[in-house]
Amino acid sequence: MTIIAPFITSAGIRPILTALPQDAELEVYTRWRPDEVAAGVSDPHIFDLVSTRGGTVSLHPIVHAKGYLTGSSALVGSANVTGNGLGWGRPGAVEILVETSPSDPALVALMSVLRATSSTATEADRDAVLAAAAALPAAPLQAVVEPVDRTDWLPSYRMPEVLWLVYDGQREKELTDFVQPELRALGVPSGIQSEPAFNAYVGAILRQGFTGRIAQECSNLSTIKAVQRLTALCTARGITIEDPGLLWETLAAWIARFMPGFQRIPGGTRLIR
Repeated sequence: MTIIAPFITSAGIRPILTALPQDAELEVYTRWRPDEVAAGVSDPHIFDLVSTRGGTVSLHPIVHAKGYLTGSSALVGSANVTGNGLGWGRPGAVEILVETSPSDPALVALMSVLRATSSTATEADRDAVLAAAAALPAAPLQAVVEPVDRTDWLPSYRMPEVLWLVYDGQREKELTDFVQPELRALGVPSGIQSEPAFNAYVGAILRQGFTGRIAQECSNLSTIKAVQRLTALCTARGITIEDPGLLWETLAAWIARFMPGFQRIPGGTRLIR
């Protein structure tokens, strides 16, 4: 069974896991944005429930589709995997799920994108997102007005250490114009009050989606092999890279700065974890 939803809670997924036959395979696609986790609409603890069941959780920071697929049937619509969305509690939300075929071209295309650009969640990802959520201020955050919805976004600005300074309004407009597209792509909400909390939020997002997959598959390799793997992943997505070595240097700098557990070998761009 395949479950796709941006918001999944433990209370929402438990009844599904209980009803699922023990020999059924399970893959889950969701997102763990720290502000949504802090709000209680998304729950990284589902990782434990799904893993215990023998399934996998994959992460994409901008997934918004809702779908429930088996080998012979599929339901698509508006219902998230929450007690309210699926009506486990009363009253539930007004939702819709429409039956279709898992071979529907639109679903096939969706699964192709998700499988190519999602990262496989780990305990480290779960813990990093929970820590980032706990570091956010109690006051409600303001979401980004113009989020970038590229499924395969990669950072391009070479100095990730300036992101906080731009976010906090400490740098001149000329530099801000270069960095703001990165902040919009990450979907960082306004209202984060400290650099550690900001870095934790950015790192939590980078762990998901295409950047997260690259971090997982290109770490613990020599620089040459990491560049080759990065090139192969981008080529599979139809992304043309003018300078693969430079892109890897940029990605390694971002990953090492924002993602605890990854570090660069001094004097080079080899990434280890």
